[in-house]
Amino acid sequence: MKKLQFLVDQTKYAKAHSSHSHDNAQTYVTALLSEQLVQHGFHTQTTNPHELEVSVSDHPIALGVNCNQPDGEGHFVCEIRAHADEEQDWFQKIETQSVIKQLAQAVEQTLREDESFQSLEWKS
Repeated sequence: MKKLQFLVDQTKYAKAHSSHSHDNAQTYVTALLSEQLVQHGFHTQTTNPHELEVSVSDHPIALGVNCNQPDGEGHFVCEIRAHADEEQDWFQKIETQSVIKQLAQAVEQTLREDESFQSLEWKS
């Protein structure tokens, strides 16, 4: 699982997204990723306001992106995970890791392009 932590600059967020309240920043992040990941070749489906199911053509492993706000200081964490079978063969594991890396790069690029988000940092 990969985790990307970032801050939401509430001032910039409020100016850029006046139709969204502070409480809806989490929903906004999910909607933004849902729209933008398609441009990176991923198919997305929103399962709830905080979680995306992500798939790639011709890749059997389901992926997910779950974004939440674990503290009240504006920090968000997006977790990228694979719903892989533990008995996956070696080549499938390598392919899955490659797809996860591509998805992580797409998530990071999408969030960096929005000025409301800052201090993006990968956590282990």
